[in-house]
Amino acid sequence: MGMAFLYYVAFLFFGFVAMYASFAPQANKFAKEGRFSFFMQPILYVFIIFTLSSIGALFLADTSDFVSLQDSIRFVLPLILVPVIYGAGFLFGKRAMIFTVILSVALCVFSIHIEAKFVPFGWNEFVFKILAVIYFSAFCLGYKVLNYLPHTISVASITMLLGVSLLSAIGGAPVYLALTSAALIGALGAYLGVNLHKVKIEFDDLSCVILAFLLSNVFMLNMGEMSFSSCIIFCMVFWAEFALAVWKRLFISKNGTLIENSHIYQAAQKLTLAALMSNIFKIGLVCLFFGWFQLFSLNQYSLPIVSFLIALWLSSSMGANLIEAPKTLKQINAEFVADIKQNLKETKETISQISGKKDD
Repeated sequence: MGMAFLYYVAFLFFGFVAMYASFAPQANKFAKEGRFSFFMQPILYVFIIFTLSSIGALFLADTSDFVSLQDSIRFVLPLILVPVIYGAGFLFGKRAMIFTVILSVALCVFSIHIEAKFVPFGWNEFVFKILAVIYFSAFCLGYKVLNYLPHTISVASITMLLGVSLLSAIGGAPVYLALTSAALIGALGAYLGVNLHKVKIEFDDLSCVILAFLLSNVFMLNMGEMSFSSCIIFCMVFWAEFALAVWKRLFISKNGTLIENSHIYQAAQKLTLAALMSNIFKIGLVCLFFGWFQLFSLNQYSLPIVSFLIALWLSSSMGANLIEAPKTLKQINAEFVADIKQNLKETKETISQISGKKDD
C-alpha cells in the first residue's frame, strides 16, 4: 500500500506538470495571437499523458489483481482507438464519429473477460456486455453536456476519477486504475488551472467525446470486479445533468443544444463561477459517498437508482429557484453608466421627434 500511494502521488504530479508545461505555452500563444493550430488542442496533451501513464502503470502495478502484460491488449486497445475516433470525426463528420465511437466502445467492452459471478441478476455475459456498450456509448456521445466551461467539465471529471482512486485505496479497484486516474486528475487539474481566471482554450465537442472515451475505459476495465456498480454511481453527476438536458430539449424548450438546455447552463446565469464549481463538486461528493457505500450493499445494483434520483434532484435544484449572486462594485457601476447612456439616447430621440413635428 505504501509503494502504491507513492506511485499514485508520482502519477498525479506527472499528469499536472506534463499538462501544464505542454499546454500552458500553447494556450498563452493563442490568447495573444488568436490563431488556432492542431497543437493547441488540450485533448491532445491529455491523451498523450493518458497513454504514457497507462504504459507506466502496466509495469508498476504488477500487484493488481487483473493487470498482466500477457493480456495487455485490453489496455492498449483504447490507445489505438482514440486516433481512429478523432480521425473519423475530423475527416468525415458527426455521423462517422458516432458510428466509430459505438464500434470502439464495443471492441473495448468485448475484449474484457467477466466471470459469471460478477454479471448481475444472473444475466448472460453477452447481454450484459451489450447493455454496457449502450451505456458507455451514451456516456461518450452525451458528455459534452458538462462542457459549459472548462471549469464545469474538469470538476465533474475529477470527482469521478477521485471515486476510482479512493475505491482502489480501500481495495475495491485495481491499482492500475488508480494510477491512470491520478494522471488524468493531474492533467485536468492543470487544464483547469490554465483556464481558471480567463478562459483561453476550451474543449470542442469532439474533444469531449475523446475525454469521455478515456474515462469510460477507466471504468469499463473494472467491469470484471464487484465494485463496477460503484463506478456507475460515480458517473451520476453526468447522468443527472444529461437526463435533465435531454428532457428539456425534447419536451420543454424543443430547441437549442444540449448544453443550452442543461441546468449547469441555467445555474451559470445566476451563480458566480466559484459557486457553480462548488455545486458541481458537492453533487460529485454525494455520488462518491453512495459509490463507496455500495461496496457494502447486499445487492450489487441497489444504490445506483437511488443515487441517480438524488443527483437528479440536486442538479435540478442547482438551476432553479436560485438567488442571484451578489454583484460586484464594478458590475454595479457598469450597469449604472449603461442606464444613463440609454436614458440620454432615449431623451435625444424624443427631442428629435418633437423638433421634426414642429418643422412640419
